[in-house]
Amino acid sequence: MGAYYYLISGLPEVKLSDSKAKYDINEITQSILSGLSSKDAKLFNYFIYQNDNKNLANTIALSKGLFSPYNTNHLVISHIEPSVFSKEEIQKYAHISNLPNYMAKFLEDNKNTEWENIRQIENSILNLYYEEMIKYGNAFIREYALFMRNLKNILAALNGRALGFSADAIAKELIGDYPLINALTKSTAADFGLGKEIPYINNIIETFNSSDKADPYNMENIECSLVNEFLERATSIKSFTTDNLFAYYVNLTYAVSINGRNEEEGKKHLETLVNSLKSEAAAM
Repeated sequence: MGAYYYLISGLPEVKLSDSKAKYDINEITQSILSGLSSKDAKLFNYFIYQNDNKNLANTIALSKGLFSPYNTNHLVISHIEPSVFSKEEIQKYAHISNLPNYMAKFLEDNKNTEWENIRQIENSILNLYYEEMIKYGNAFIREYALFMRNLKNILAALNGRALGFSADAIAKELIGDYPLINALTKSTAADFGLGKEIPYINNIIETFNSSDKADPYNMENIECSLVNEFLERATSIKSFTTDNLFAYYVNLTYAVSINGRNEEEGKKHLETLVNSLKSEAAAM
């Protein structure tokens, strides 16, 4: 793990929830990649793959005629950047020779899968993505993957409860198959009986319950707040290391998303998504 004093000190300050703060994330991404060792660049790609995951899920969903929140124009397939793979490459994903192992495994395991919705596709990709990060990442990436997998599952379970989903319906929204999943789908306790195992779960629940449910970006706001707290804990002692660079980039991706929001589009997207969720839940 290298020290990147000059690289990190030269990056623009990240300000969350500041609509005046604008960032050229593609330029920043390339600047970071050009300054990393080949080993660290390979690890850094895991954070860029988050967009490739969405692009792959979007491409598969649209090919199956499924609704996708990432595609704002039904006539043109959207492509989220920065990404490791171009729009042209991801549309021909079966022919990419340098896919990360988890993507290759996902495609091999699901050649004949009949998908119900894009969340099922994306969660299947994320399951393998997090597993690979936990197995092959450095200490920071492993902890980040473990935290993000738990956080997304807990928030999905809380949201499912709020929408009145059954345990089976909630299970379909969760990522992976590990002990936490059983607690989130079976327990009726306010903290899912996880207070001792996951000390910060009460903070997640409190943040969720105190949030504005009418905000179309509610879940992202909660996730951003909790991830920021995790990053501060994870990098509180270190300074110009790879871990700080990774934490900076995670915060940057949230800042770009949050600062660039279109509230009217957000409301329309939320209405479409909620109606879709309710329809699926009623059919179960």
